[in-house]
Formats: sequence, C-alpha cells, structure tokens
Amino acid sequence: MSSSVQSETNIIDTLQSLTVAFALAMTVRSFVTEGFVIPTGSMAPTLLGAHSTYRSAETGFEYPFDFTYLYPILERSRTTRKAMAIGFIDPMVNPSVAVQGVDPWRFKEQMGDRVLVLKYLYLVQEPRRWEVVVFKNPTDPIGETQNYIKRLVGLPNERLLTVDGDIWTAPLTDGDQGDLSGFRIQRKPEHVQRAVWQLVHDSDYVPIDTNGIGRRMGRVYEGPPWNSPQWDTTTAAYRCDSAEASTLEWKSTLIPLDDRSNYNSVRQGQSRPYSVSDVRVVAAVEADDPSALSTEFVLEARSHTYSWKVAGGKATLALNNRTSGAEVARSETNFPMPAAGTPMKVEFWHVDQTMSLWLNGAQVAEIQYDTWSVEDRVRFSFPDIAFETYRSDPVARQPEAALLSWKFEGSPVTLHHVQVYRDLYYRPAIATANEQCASNGPAVAGLAFGTDLAHPAQILADQFLMMGDNSAFSRDGRVWGRPHQLVVDQLGVDSPFVVPRELLLGPGWSVYFPAPLSHPSKEDLSVVPNFGKLRFIR
Repeated sequence: MSSSVQSETNIIDTLQSLTVAFALAMTVRSFVTEGFVIPTGSMAPTLLGAHSTYRSAETGFEYPFDFTYLYPILERSRTTRKAMAIGFIDPMVNPSVAVQGVDPWRFKEQMGDRVLVLKYLYLVQEPRRWEVVVFKNPTDPIGETQNYIKRLVGLPNERLLTVDGDIWTAPLTDGDQGDLSGFRIQRKPEHVQRAVWQLVHDSDYVPIDTNGIGRRMGRVYEGPPWNSPQWDTTTAAYRCDSAEASTLEWKSTLIPLDDRSNYNSVRQGQSRPYSVSDVRVVAAVEADDPSALSTEFVLEARSHTYSWKVAGGKATLALNNRTSGAEVARSETNFPMPAAGTPMKVEFWHVDQTMSLWLNGAQVAEIQYDTWSVEDRVRFSFPDIAFETYRSDPVARQPEAALLSWKFEGSPVTLHHVQVYRDLYYRPAIATANEQCASNGPAVAGLAFGTDLAHPAQILADQFLMMGDNSAFSRDGRVWGRPHQLVVDQLGVDSPFVVPRELLLGPGWSVYFPAPLSHPSKEDLSVVPNFGKLRFIR
C-alpha cells in the first residue's frame, strides 16, 4: 500500500475516533456528570467561591477568605495602586482583633472550586437530607445566577424550623400548623458531620514572637485560650507534671465559641456572631501512667452540664439539668486502656442533641436526648427570656454562651494536637425586598422561611428547602422570595422559598479542580490542580 493511501487511512481513523470520543463526552456531560464552578462563598468553607488565602505571620495558620469583599477597595486604589492596609485576624490568637495590616494588592484571587455533579441520579434515587445539591435557581432559572449549589435541609411533606442553629421538622398535616409538639431535631450522619466541623482553635499554631505580638495587636497578648496554673500551655504540647487534680479552662473572652467563620474574616463587622453549643474537642492524651489517669471533659451550655469521663477503662457520659441538678441521661461502657507511652486520641462530641465519645477513631459511647420539645430548647438556650418573647423576635436574641473545662487527676499527662471545632449554625433571619427579585412579584418580607415559630415553614410535595453552610453570608432559600414567572407557568409552582423537584440537577460528587488562580502569571502552575485538596463532597 502506498504511503499516501496509508496517510489518508490514518486521517480517517483519527477523525472517526475523535467523533466517537466527542459523542461519548457529550453523552456523559448530558446524562451522567457535568462540571460546575462554585461562584460565591455561600457554602464556605465546605466549597469555596472566589477567594484568596491568608497565611498568618504570627502563627503560620492559613485560611481562605472572601476575596470579593476586597473588590471595591482595590477599585478605589486601582489608578494609583496605593498601598491600603487591611486588618487580618489570626483565629489562633484572637478572632476579634486585627493582628496585621496587609496590602490587599499582594493577594492573588482564586476562582471557585470546580465540582462534578451526578446528573439525573434523582431519577433513580430520592434526594436525601444533608446532600449538597446543584439546582436551577427558581427565582432566576435563565439568568446569570441560574445554577445554585446548597445543602438540602428540608424534604417534601414536612414542616420545618431552625431553632438555636439546628434543623427541626414535623410531618405536614392538615392540623394546626402552629402546633410545635410534633417537631423533632434532625441529625447529620457521621460522614457529613465530620465534613462540616469548622475549626475554632488548634494548639499546633503557636505565636512565634510572644513578646512582639501584643504590640502588633495593640493590646496585651493573653496567651492561648486553654489556661491552668498547673499546666504549661505555651508550646504546642500542653504538659502537666503533677498527678494532683488540675483543670484546663477555656477562656471564652479570648476566643468565643460562636459561629464566626475565617472565610468571612475581612467582613466580620457586618455580622454579629451567635453563640454555639455544638462543639467537638479533640486531643491525643499521653499519660505517664494510663491506668491511674482520670480525666473528665465538661461542657456547660443550654442550662445543662454535659460531662465525658474516662477512668480505669470505663467511659461515662452524663447529662444533668444545671438548674434542678437532676440527671437527664447517663451512659457507661468499658474499653481497653492504652499502654504507657502510647497516646490515646479522644474526641468529645456534642452536636444535634447528641453526646458521643470517640477513642482512637471509634465511637465508644453515646447519648441521644430526644425528649426536648421546641419550647424546651428555646427555654434552655435562652433562659433569661420567656418563650413568647423569643418567638416575637428570634433574630435579636443571643443564646446562652457555652463554657468548656477539662479535668485531670492521677497521673502527669501531655496533650498533643488539641483542637476545638464548632458545628454549622443556621442563623435566624429576616427576608427583605433587597434579597428578592422585584420582577417576580411583591416581596415576601418578614421572618425568614422556617424562622417564625408561630408559622413554621410548610414544604409541599415535590418541594425542597436549600441552605448554605456559610449561614452568615448565604442567600438561602428561606429568604429569596417568589419564583420566576417561568417556573410558575411551566411547572405550576408558585410557592416562595422552595425548589421544585424538576429544578434539581443532582448531588455534588467531588471537587475535581480546587480553586485555580483567576489571573495566573508565567510562574504560576495554575493548570495543575492542587491534588491535596481534591475531595469528595459531603
């Protein structure tokens, strides 16, 4: 065969292969999976929109922050490129104090995470609560903001309330919709819960210059938030050389247990934080004599005392009413103690009205307290006001602050990698005309969907409620108002705040390209994904 015939055959084969590959790719894109870009920070820090990254010169702690908030500042100085100092916080030192002034021009903008979505999965599987879902925005299904991504919190045929940061639901019945007796708290599965814990403090990040940091803060540096006269907490490893009883106390005045987010660090002043009681404390405990060690972690919150005690190969969880002193619940279990010189990783969880103890990654004890009604939760979380007072204005009310302490006795002990986390906190909110599309009809103003205890949210058949993980700065379904006229005409759905089933595209599956640079230089390898941040979406 001549070389010209061979060349012509190769070209035809190549074109056929490319055609088949293109057809397969388009089939996969249309019917299996499709990539989307996260546009905003409403799901941060689970998924990141346009952002940059700040690395503290004091402790080395690094976190992403909302870069879009710097746009007007950069625009004002664009003509002169004048240095403008922005105060950045170091959450490991004090989240309410700007530690360092930094020129915003030094930061490089990163685009949002690229995610893959399993399209049409909901044709064979029902949507599940707590899934991260991509859907068509019912208020703007054909405009620039047509694709949204949020966490699914409300299912069809149920009433829903957000109370003290948690999701409560009851069946949708024909009875009195203001009756709160049937509401029960909704708990997140473990894989979701582990994904949404947000770091409050980590003992591994210690200020490099403890003498100079106070001068740069403009106030006295008070040290780490864990404090005790018997303990040395000035290094990453906390140490107590005495076997006598001692207690580490958490200084809430230094680092409050609230719903601040590092992602919102440059816009903290725009949002008042809410106290949280759903926390997780983690540490590797290394006792000189493990068989003699007795340790008890205590959380005081919501008018109750929660305690986790580990001693002599037994774990004891207890819940007590702080006012009456009555014991509400108790759980005991045995476990093997580690050998001397072997650290034991402990995790104390309190979340979604559940206490649990984890040792070396395995859950060994749990208490779920389900007897509390919505009225009970309000009464315990806001002990200084009457229930009717809270119901009249849930947005302005601040829950009781949580207190942490950790007791030790029986052996000298060292703590490694001490970390404190807090759970998602769905804030009470007010729906306003500013957050709703005027072209969709009159604004639905007032307490947000699911916030008003006198009128719980009603989610009808084939409807869903979506909310963002960054509750302080997320345009959630509960505030976005009436649907677009196209949704009303084509789907026959005129219910505000909800997403009709037909607009669901599918659950988020993975982050396949984490946040590349928006304007890379020749030296930047932005075409190479950060493999360390490739992850499944939980």
